[in-house]
This record gives sequence, structure tokens and C-alpha cells, in this order.
Amino acid sequence: MNVVRKWKRIMAVGCSHGLHADPKALAAVLKFRHTIYKPDHVLMLGDFCDTSAFRSGAKGTADESEPVQPDVDGGLDFLEKLRPTLTFAGNHEARLWRLAKSPNAIVAHCATTVIGEIHDTCKSLKSEFVEYNGIYQGRMIGGFRWMHGVMYGENAIRDHAECYGNVVHAHTHRAGVAKGRREDNPTGYCVGTLTRRGAMEYASCRKSTLSWSGGFVWGEVTDNAAVLWLHEQPSNLAEWRLPS
Repeated sequence: MNVVRKWKRIMAVGCSHGLHADPKALAAVLKFRHTIYKPDHVLMLGDFCDTSAFRSGAKGTADESEPVQPDVDGGLDFLEKLRPTLTFAGNHEARLWRLAKSPNAIVAHCATTVIGEIHDTCKSLKSEFVEYNGIYQGRMIGGFRWMHGVMYGENAIRDHAECYGNVVHAHTHRAGVAKGRREDNPTGYCVGTLTRRGAMEYASCRKSTLSWSGGFVWGEVTDNAAVLWLHEQPSNLAEWRLPS
């Protein structure tokens, strides 16, 4: 008996980082989402805000003086334009939840206020919000685990696939695809980043930052299967070339 599958379109982005976002990258993603592809599922995989001023250990450093509201406004403005059906907190948003319990009342109040803005925005968009809980975070769609991501390093995509099976994540800022070394032959995708090249000063002295690249994942999913593609934007092109 033939099995009839109902396929739905899906798209995932991540790591736009608020005030560090590349306007051309955001415009390209929004064009693909609203005009070209019009997916049924739209996932923001986290780090839509940068929260530099909330970095642990940043006291007395330049990070502590980073503007809070422009960063938050930038991140939430992108969410409102993207209109994701599912929004994940990344490790950068997770700082807010930690600092909401700070013994410093001013810091706790500021973090709590931003958390409220995030929840209100997702509620107005009718977007399910998935809080960050590290290695346990994720939603299964089409036989793939969708998550922010937790691992770093040259083999981070492969490591995610070997840990979780089929997986799509953000976090490492390096758009790519890798296979997991397991009998079930899992595939890992990283959606890359949507930030401006060289914008994040705290990452400017890391060799690995040279491997960052923009991109997003798109494709079709059914109950327990998916056909996915990765769009990776070449760093030497000023204008985004989109799938059509």
C-alpha cells in the first residue's frame, strides 16, 4: 500500500545577534521567507539578541558599556519581521535568565524586563518560545532535531550529529553540513550566522572567526522525514544570491 505523505515547507535561521546583524543578510532572509519560498514552518534557532552587556565576567570591561536597548530592539524587530512559528533562546539569551536571579537588583530588573519583552513579542506573533537548557534543548520536526546548539570546535556539526542524530543547529556561526559516524548515518546542518563581518569585537582575535559564514537551511518535512538544503552565502559577494 502506498503511503501518502503530506509535505510542508520549512526554513531555519539563527545567530543574527541584535545590533550586530547584517542588514543585507536580514533583508535576504526576509525576502526568501515572505516572497520566494513562503514556508509553513519558520524557525529562529536563537541568539537573535547579542546581550554583550550581560556577559559574565564583563564587569569593568568594554562589553559592560554595550548599549542594551538597541540590541534588544534590533533582535525583536527581526523577530517581528521574520514571524517565526518557533523561536528558540540561544546561549546569548540564556544570560538574561541567569541574571534575572542576580543579587544586583539593577541587573536583575534589567534582565527581567528584557525577558518580558521577548515573551510579549513571541506571544504577539503566536510563536512558541523554547527556553535554553543546553544539551536538552530541541524540537523534533521531520525526523530532525532542531536546536540552538551547544558544541564548539572544528567538528562541531559532526559532533552534534553524532550526539543527536539528524540535527539542525546554529551557535557556531559556520554554515555547513556534516555526517555523523554512526550506523544510522545521521546528517548535521549548521545554519551559519546573519551578522556583519567583523562586527563582534569580542570574537575579533579568534582564528576560528575567519571561518564564519552566513546562511540558512530550507526544505520540506513530513511526519518523520525531511529533505533539506543549505544556503551558504559566499563571503566575497556583497549581494545575497537566493534559491528560487
